[in-house]
Amino acid sequence: MAAAVTAAMHRRQENAASSEGGSASLTPAKPKASKESVRLPPEGKGIWRWQRKAAILYLDVRIQVAVAGLIAGNFMCNVVEKWIDPRGLKYPEVFAIFETFFNVMFTAELGVNMYAFWLCAFWRSAWNVFDFFVVSIGLLTMFNVPLPGPFSMLRMMRAFRVFRLFKRVKSLNKIMVSLAKAVPGVMNAFFILLLVMSIYAILAVDFFMDYGKGGTFTNERGEIIPLMTPRNQEFGYEYFGNFGKSLYTMFQVLTGESWSEAVARPLLHTNQPIDAIGVCFFFVSFVLVNGVVLINVVVAVLLEKMVDDPNEAKDPEEEEKQEEAEAVTTDDEDRVVEAAIPRQNQPPPAPMIPYVSAGNNQPSSDALSGDDFLAMQADVVALKADLQIIKEKMACILAGVMPTPLSQ
Repeated sequence: MAAAVTAAMHRRQENAASSEGGSASLTPAKPKASKESVRLPPEGKGIWRWQRKAAILYLDVRIQVAVAGLIAGNFMCNVVEKWIDPRGLKYPEVFAIFETFFNVMFTAELGVNMYAFWLCAFWRSAWNVFDFFVVSIGLLTMFNVPLPGPFSMLRMMRAFRVFRLFKRVKSLNKIMVSLAKAVPGVMNAFFILLLVMSIYAILAVDFFMDYGKGGTFTNERGEIIPLMTPRNQEFGYEYFGNFGKSLYTMFQVLTGESWSEAVARPLLHTNQPIDAIGVCFFFVSFVLVNGVVLINVVVAVLLEKMVDDPNEAKDPEEEEKQEEAEAVTTDDEDRVVEAAIPRQNQPPPAPMIPYVSAGNNQPSSDALSGDDFLAMQADVVALKADLQIIKEKMACILAGVMPTPLSQ
């Protein structure tokens, strides 16, 4: 696992070094705008005339901190309830009051959020959908609405309210966004891991299903030894009786939870030396392939996806500041160029003819000759090129890339 972390960080350093090399003089690609960036609604009319003010109020840092405090307080209340009164028989009224208070506060917070960002802006956010689902489950619990069959298990979703903190704590949100982007690659690695485990599970059913049948086995000395599991079942049937049992046993071996004493060693004590060698090769190869190689592959893929492209997980506020800086730079450049160069749809001014005053054969020093005008146009073109270079350097600095020195 440490090797996977080192490899991922080394890859990130190589990417940073390559971006600081020959490509530093190029204008870096503009990062994509974040999908979670919040846009304030426009001024509305009627019942929506306070929508923009509600959005500003909801996005206020103090409001978000207060909501995060309510979520943390509700989580701690659930912990205390399940600690001192797990069956709800000692203090049911006290915890019912707390539950009602938190449900009312979360419902009010959800109502303000829905009003401020209704309609598409609210439902586009996965966090808002999760909030709506969790708060709805809390209201159903508070009013004791009967839920049929398996839907009654939805009441346990109240424990997941603490996940709402991820939307409001920036550092936690970054981790969740990075994990979400790494899921596709990690799922491929998990599929390979599960496939190899399934192959070993199928082989284990064929090899060990009948081991210890009848509650005994014959060891290498020819002695008949009783062998029953702690649940008073036959060894082979409990651990390798079918594919499901065998797959779970191989998962136990992968986790390292007492697999040697409980699973592997009873299989070694057989009166057939070839069988003992086969058992050793089977479990050792499984631990090496799955426990050493494939587990680290999963970790390496996860870290690679999380640190491969840091610009993808850039904070929305930083992106907005960068966009504003680039817009200001572009506007300044356009104003300078438009003031210095005539518009393309207008013909260039004719060269000015030197003025000769009466009694003086020399042209006036205030006149502008055709050569001077051409020289002025060349200076303006050079100024435009210098402004373009300055724009590229500023973009590199904002993107975190060291620009190359300006040419003298």
